[in-house]
Amino acid sequence: MITCPVCLETKNHVVLTRDRVPVLQNVIVKTEEEALSFPVARLKICRCEACDFVWNADFDPDAIDYNASYNNSVQGSAVYRAHQAAMAGRILSRPGTFNCVDIGCGEAEFLQELTASGRIGKAIGFDPAFKGLHPIDERISVRTVYFDEETARDLPDDIHVVCSRHVIEHIPAPRPFIEAIAAYVKSRNLPLFLETPDVEWIFRNNAFEDFFYEHCSLFSPRSMAVLLAAYGLECRVEPVYGGQYMWIEAWPARAAAGDTPPAPSDAVSHAGIAEALSYWETKLADLRREGPVAIWGGASKGVTFSLLVDGVDAAIDLNPAKQGCFMPVSATPIVSPEAALERGVRSIVVMNPNYLGEIRTRLKEMNWQGTLLTLQADAA
Repeated sequence: MITCPVCLETKNHVVLTRDRVPVLQNVIVKTEEEALSFPVARLKICRCEACDFVWNADFDPDAIDYNASYNNSVQGSAVYRAHQAAMAGRILSRPGTFNCVDIGCGEAEFLQELTASGRIGKAIGFDPAFKGLHPIDERISVRTVYFDEETARDLPDDIHVVCSRHVIEHIPAPRPFIEAIAAYVKSRNLPLFLETPDVEWIFRNNAFEDFFYEHCSLFSPRSMAVLLAAYGLECRVEPVYGGQYMWIEAWPARAAAGDTPPAPSDAVSHAGIAEALSYWETKLADLRREGPVAIWGGASKGVTFSLLVDGVDAAIDLNPAKQGCFMPVSATPIVSPEAALERGVRSIVVMNPNYLGEIRTRLKEMNWQGTLLTLQADAA
């Protein structure tokens, strides 16, 4: 019997299983030998029939090590930076100057976006994996510890906003994580802002590439509302980033909340995931007859795609730290756009449709001639 980590119900079913997936996707792997011997684990993706939460039932937190090789920066993309700025703008819509806390701040890119406005007096980040790779604003301080009720006690009294972006999907036990955050924001009557992938988008688009080991907890708007309500928070959920992500604004509930989940919803089907994978296996075999095939995107989507679909000759990525390196397990080389053209790449499959316009412009400037496809659109 498997218990849902969000609503604690036991009605759930297995969506998919995969053996030998890399335990991390966003890592710098410098040699082919290291890539081929990269640590692997098993996925067992389950979906709760009561609250729609999706999780990896075989996840082992001890397998994860966010060490110095971890690098998930997408700051090289103007599209992503624009999205980051837009999300900062939602927080900055409140009047006046204020202080904020970012839980799981990474390398503090989002805090830098906020402080650049001149509206943040003090910004405090929490992230044990923070490496200080880039200079940060003097108003920003990062605490290399996990946020919990104990570390929260050391925060100053004049905090006005709490945010946490792209963190909760990495948390195998989301209830204690939200419990600590909810206790803090309720004690001070603060707003909470969260951002995380929307698993319903994954199912609607048969995005088989979006199931990977790092993301052990995947939420729908429904399961997010259930989790927050369990700890006395109300919320408003909006789709952002082309629907791939959810933006959640939460606040202390006006009425008492309970743990009873609402009635089951008419969830979207996941039946097309296997068909989508089969489509791309056939498609890449056809494309390779014309010449080498590259994917654009050396992060999680690309790592999963190259692992599951044979025929990827290279992965293009704008992150200079990844160029010249290899994808874990598949050992697919990661190259710059210029290096891909030198390899004679004739077809490019874009892993994230949000970047299509940006990529098309870049390729036009390089006078590249070939076949450009997007993952979801071309499998429809």
